[in-house]
Amino acid sequence: MIRSLVLAGLAAAIWLGVALPCRADEPSVHFERATRAIAAKDAQKAIVELETLADRGFAHPDVAYNRGLAYALRAKASGQPGDLGRAAAGFEEALRLRPEDRDAAHALDLVRAEVTRRRSKQDKSDRIVRPSLDRVLLRLLSPAVWAGLAMAASVAFATGLLLRRRPTGLVHVAGSVLAWLMFVALLGLVPLAFGSSWLERARGAAVVVAPALTLRDSSGKAVGDAPEVPEAALVELGDSREGQVLVRWGSYEGWVPRETVRPLPR
Repeated sequence: MIRSLVLAGLAAAIWLGVALPCRADEPSVHFERATRAIAAKDAQKAIVELETLADRGFAHPDVAYNRGLAYALRAKASGQPGDLGRAAAGFEEALRLRPEDRDAAHALDLVRAEVTRRRSKQDKSDRIVRPSLDRVLLRLLSPAVWAGLAMAASVAFATGLLLRRRPTGLVHVAGSVLAWLMFVALLGLVPLAFGSSWLERARGAAVVVAPALTLRDSSGKAVGDAPEVPEAALVELGDSREGQVLVRWGSYEGWVPRETVRPLPR
């Protein structure tokens, strides 16, 4: 698995590396150094180069993929707490930047399977946590699509009101039915349009880069029925305060230290 991922990283380096001579601080130079380090199985050096690019805000699917690969190599060799989570964050970022990247999707599955295997060896059985119904609905379509549907429903509603102004006949009946149907549709579509827009604007996504997280309420107490959030889990980011950030995992919500999650690009 690692060997095939290294080859994919080298191919990306060739693609990015067909450049004119450039300064030592340019992104392509850091990427080439990281790729050579990965080929030499020097994960630490590759991580330094790729994190330099991340700190500068440089976002590219090949860079994110190789960063995930570098952390996966270090996790396999010696490993530091959270390395598998950081590897998952790299592959998850690559997928967000290039959704059709099958190598990144496969690597992400392997990393999360490894997290599950290691936790099972520690006798930790993770509960299956699924997104809440409201999040499923809000993310079913983009905010623009929800807004477009709400606008179309409002136009149809207005048309129905005009048609039902006819005193009698089929046109009056059709207008009445259309107006009532679109009124009901608007009751659902308008909140979905506003909610989806708010979710995209105010909430981001992140990956857990700590061995496990305990969700805590505003007073610092563990959220009663919330299970432990495993490493490499994908969570929703909310507000932040004094070194902490509010995260949502499924239907559970609580505060965690900011450094235990890695935000993903929107």
